[in-house]
Amino acid sequence: MRYEQRGDLHLGPLWLDAHLPPALAPWLRETFGIEAYSAAYLGLRDAEDAAIFAQAREAGAVIVSKDADFLERVVRLGPPPRLIYLTCGNTSKAALKILFERQFEQIAILLESGEAVVEVSG
Repeated sequence: MRYEQRGDLHLGPLWLDAHLPPALAPWLRETFGIEAYSAAYLGLRDAEDAAIFAQAREAGAVIVSKDADFLERVVRLGPPPRLIYLTCGNTSKAALKILFERQFEQIAILLESGEAVVEVSG
């Protein structure tokens, strides 16, 4: 299933935290036509959450994470960065792909409408 990207879609780059499969980033780029980068690609694989948050804030990025620490930081400090908060537990790359295929349009709508946190469950 290929997502038909709208020309006016402006989410900001998605930064996948180190606990997500790095191969998910190129798949997100190819499937949805958006910027998406793994923590490893960004040189942040071993970085502390505070450093990732600060750099994502500077870049206007959207963090994709299962880590409740990022949720706490966005709630406490406000966006940017915004957060796609995955509450699906430990799951495979294939299951994450299905999750995004099913929910990406709604995720994009919520982020574009200004939501700071979009919770995605499986």
